[in-house]
Amino acid sequence: MNSPAHAIYSSTFSLSLQGHEFQPQYGVQLIFNKATQSLLLCAATCSQNPSCRIFDYDSSSHRCGLFEADLTNGAIITMASQTSIVGSMILSASLYASMYNQSCSACQGNRYQTCSSNTNTCQCPGHSYWNGSMCPLQLFENATCSQIDACRSDLNLSCIINSYGEFTLCLIEQVLTNTIEIVYAVWNTTAGSTSNLASSGTGIGKYYPQQGPGNLFDRNTNTKYVSFGDCNNITAGSPTCAQNTGFYLTPQRGASLLVAFRFATAESYPQRDPLMITLEGSNSNSTELTRGSSWTLLYNGSCGISTNQIRLTYGSTQWLPKTPAWYSSYRFLVNLAMNNGISIPFIQYSEVELFGY
Repeated sequence: MNSPAHAIYSSTFSLSLQGHEFQPQYGVQLIFNKATQSLLLCAATCSQNPSCRIFDYDSSSHRCGLFEADLTNGAIITMASQTSIVGSMILSASLYASMYNQSCSACQGNRYQTCSSNTNTCQCPGHSYWNGSMCPLQLFENATCSQIDACRSDLNLSCIINSYGEFTLCLIEQVLTNTIEIVYAVWNTTAGSTSNLASSGTGIGKYYPQQGPGNLFDRNTNTKYVSFGDCNNITAGSPTCAQNTGFYLTPQRGASLLVAFRFATAESYPQRDPLMITLEGSNSNSTELTRGSSWTLLYNGSCGISTNQIRLTYGSTQWLPKTPAWYSSYRFLVNLAMNNGISIPFIQYSEVELFGY
C-alpha cells in the first residue's frame, strides 16, 4: 500500500494477514505507540517518520505502533485476536542509489536519506549505514557485521576485527579485567627484553609489601603499586628509580582485543607518577611470558597522567593505534617518571584500566 502523503514520503508496505503483531528483539526499537483512527493513517505515520520501517495496527484498540526495526531483528507473531496487522516497508536499492553522496538538494525532505551537515551531501539517516547499495539498519550486540559502521555506536557497539583482519561481530567495549587478576611485577625490563621478576620487600628489584601490582586492578584508587626498580635507598632514591619497571598479566577473561587504557595516580608525590610507558601483547603460554621474544610492541607513549594531576584520579584514556590482533597477555613498562630529573625513591600508581572486547 502507498502512503497518501506527498511523494517524497511515498512508501510501499507489505501487509501480514490479520491476527499478527510485530515483536521487536530490543525495547529501543519501539519508536512509539499512539492512537490512530485507521490502518491507512498508521501506515502514513510510519511513512512520514524516517526511522520507521515496520508498524503494527490494532483496529479494535486503534493502537498504532511504529518500530525502527526489520525482520532481521524482530518477528511477526500470531495473536489470538484477529484485529491486528503488521506492515513491513519494502526497500530497494533504487530508493537510495540516485541520491547517496549527492548534494543535499537531491534528498531534501526525503525519508530515505538525510542531508549531512558535515559533508553537505545526502547520507543514511540515524541508526543506519551505507552498505554500497542502500541503508540497512545498524546491528545489535552479537550480530555478524561486515564493515566498521555497521553496529549501533550509540549503544557502544563496534564491529570487531579478528586477528586475520576480518570483521566479525558487534560487541560492546568493556573493562577487560576483574578484581582478582594475578599480576606479576617486573623490573630492569625493556620492551622486547626478558622480564626480570620483582619480589616483595624494599630495595633493588622489589615492590613494597602489601603494595604489589595486584592492587592495580582492585578498582580502588586508595591502594597502589610501589616499585623500587634499581633503587636501594627508600628515602633519597635517584632520578632513574622508576625506569624499566612495570608488570604483566593474563586477564582471566581470555584473549581480548585491547583498544585503550588509563592509569590513575596514587595519593601523594606527583613526581613519582609514571609518564611514558610501553605496552606489549603476547599469546604465549604462561611459562614463556618471561621471554622477551614472546612479546609484541603495541604502544609506546604517554600513560595519560598529566603534570600535577589531582591525586587519586585517572589520567586521560590512551588509545592504541589501530591493530587487528587479539592477545591473551599484556605487559606494561614505565620508561620515564614525572620526576623531571630529580631523585625519587620509587614509582607509584594506584590503578590501571584496560578497555576492549
